[in-house]
Amino acid sequence: MKNLDRKYVPIFAIVALSMALAPIFRGQDLGSTTRITPVPADAQYTVDGQDYSHASSAVWPTGSKHTLWVPSELQLGHFRMKYIFRGWEFAGGPLPFNPVTVTASPAIPEYRAVFDVLYALGVVFFNCSDTSPCQSPGTISVNGITYNATDNLYLPANSTVVLQAFPNPGYVFMGWLQGQSQVVTGFQNTVTLTSPMNVYPRFQSARKVNLTTDPPELTVLADRAPVPTPATLDWAVDSVHTVGANSPQRDRFGKMWTFKSWSDGGELNHAYKVAISTMATGLTANYVPAAAVSILTAPVGLKIKVDGQSNVLNPYYFAWGAGEQHHLEAPAQQTDAAGRVWQFSSWSNGGKATQDFIVPVDSEANGLRLMATYTPLTKLAVNSSLAGLSVKLDGVACTTPCETLRDVGTQVRVSAPASVSQGDGMRADFDGWPGTAAGDLVVTLGDSAVTLNANYHLLNRLSAASDPVDAVVWTVLPASPDGFYRADANVALSLKTQPGYKFRRWDGDLSGTIPWGVVTMSAPRVVKALLDPVPYIAPAGVSNAAGTTPQSGVAAGGIVSIFGVNLAVETLVAPDGMLPQTLGGLTVRVGDRLLPLFFVSAQQINALLPDDLATGSQVMTISATGAPDVRAEFTVVRNAPGLFPVVVGGQAMAIALHEDGSPVTADAPARSAELLTVYGTGFGPAERVRPEGFPIPQTPAYNIVDAVTVQVGEVVTPAGKAFAVVGRCGIDAVQFRLNSAVTGTLTLRITVNGADSNTLLLPVG
Repeated sequence: MKNLDRKYVPIFAIVALSMALAPIFRGQDLGSTTRITPVPADAQYTVDGQDYSHASSAVWPTGSKHTLWVPSELQLGHFRMKYIFRGWEFAGGPLPFNPVTVTASPAIPEYRAVFDVLYALGVVFFNCSDTSPCQSPGTISVNGITYNATDNLYLPANSTVVLQAFPNPGYVFMGWLQGQSQVVTGFQNTVTLTSPMNVYPRFQSARKVNLTTDPPELTVLADRAPVPTPATLDWAVDSVHTVGANSPQRDRFGKMWTFKSWSDGGELNHAYKVAISTMATGLTANYVPAAAVSILTAPVGLKIKVDGQSNVLNPYYFAWGAGEQHHLEAPAQQTDAAGRVWQFSSWSNGGKATQDFIVPVDSEANGLRLMATYTPLTKLAVNSSLAGLSVKLDGVACTTPCETLRDVGTQVRVSAPASVSQGDGMRADFDGWPGTAAGDLVVTLGDSAVTLNANYHLLNRLSAASDPVDAVVWTVLPASPDGFYRADANVALSLKTQPGYKFRRWDGDLSGTIPWGVVTMSAPRVVKALLDPVPYIAPAGVSNAAGTTPQSGVAAGGIVSIFGVNLAVETLVAPDGMLPQTLGGLTVRVGDRLLPLFFVSAQQINALLPDDLATGSQVMTISATGAPDVRAEFTVVRNAPGLFPVVVGGQAMAIALHEDGSPVTADAPARSAELLTVYGTGFGPAERVRPEGFPIPQTPAYNIVDAVTVQVGEVVTPAGKAFAVVGRCGIDAVQFRLNSAVTGTLTLRITVNGADSNTLLLPVG
């Protein structure tokens, strides 16, 4: 108000005051909205004399009267539709009058003008001008009411209408054109009237077709229906029909006839097209006398193909005209209903299994009988527990499942491989034929099928090895000649280590550190024993370095060889001169004395025994870095001579020198009366103690104190001199003058103080 012009304030004040002082009166009733709805929505009606063709609304004062009227109870709708007024209604039910006077009330918001809907059904088939008379081709019955020309019929919407078509004389009904919501069954069309629609019956002018036979009064087929002749049929011009000749058939006198030809040249069953014409036409089926033909099989029930068709029935019965040709096929083999296989043998007429048979001209009276004879075959089936096993039947390979058919009484030799590889480390062995051992089986086939089963059992290979190789001796139970065992077998393995090795653990399909175990042979198994090397001295492993001598002990001051396994980790040779007491970390002791060493290897050690070592039993100890000590007992004797050999041509020859210092050989043999020098070790004590580990000095001499004799062949000669060789350690020599009249390769040995040496060979010329 503060923004209004001040001159208007008194006017608003006067109005407000007059309203406040005015008396109070009850307001007038303004009524309620009432809706008038036509069903369907475009139907026509009037309200209080006002025309409408759609829904309308009005505000009617309560208690006021109004007139509702449908002046046209049959109305045209849109697109070939009609409405028939049914009546007025509201929520409380129908109203009994038209027009009807209603009293307005808020409780009744709507009145409806309800119509039934009719759809146009156009039956379109024939129109005839009013100026010229013409004949309708047929009559259409619509729900029992007949129509002879095109017409539009109005029928209730969604109703079912049944139309039937009946041709007039001179015409045939060709069918209904298929349309939506139509179900055609021959001449009847059932229509569901879901919308305005047309239906189209098709009539066609007809031509008379006379069906006859020669001879007369036989039966033919017209559109697959039997028709006795003579017969006259009305068929639409330009239409196509199926005609057929029943063959064979008997006439009224009982004589049999078979089809020969149609007058139009068509096949037995063929399509016949009616030519366009108003004149009647004819069609004749020609027959010839027929012979009754029986085709049988022995045994009965087998199949024969006749003219390309395999008939189900057996025997087969036909009526064939004289002179006709028919094609017969007897399968080479076939199986009857019981599963028995048969092989073709012969036809009763002597023809081949597949033949063209011509009906004899004189067979009409008595008929014909043809028989195909078959002989039985017996099936031999060979199956196997191994898929795709190659077996042999009479020497011919066949893969299982293998089947063959043979004549009854045939003998068949069946063989299966004794063993079949199944992959690396696996094979399957034949269990033998039932009731027989492994090998060939001869089967004599009878009437019943024979089935043989070649069953195999699976074997897996057990491979046992040691690392290092050949370090153990195996015991395997049960034993197997080739290392294969049945897949259900349990195999126990144990081992004994060879000297110089210690079992560490299993590898492969066994585990643990116990040197025995059990494996289940459900698969190929590989077992490996892992071993650690340990030093080992063989029994009687301490011997004369020159070789095997008759003495059981070794002599002090001589060279000994120690034989064993894993004695050293490498092969080393001592340098010339003073002998070392250790080689490659290895030492050899007798008691607390370290022996000078010539040579060490895994299998042999050569050492020098001290010259003053006491005779009797001694213990030798070998110590190597990283390995346990190994000990051996040996015996020291006063004299244990051994001669050094040299192998020539496979023979052990003595190392001997001529008097001039050259070697004695086969080409330079020893001579009689010649002074010879022969080398060895272990001859026994010398005049003075030999220096331990040092070469023998030039002077003084170290002569052997005990008596030495030499035997060459059968001649024994005292040694001229025996001594420790100067510049060498542990090597002794004997000199003697050869006294022999015998030449050739003679034996040589020495004897020291009654102790014999080994025997070698000496060439003497």
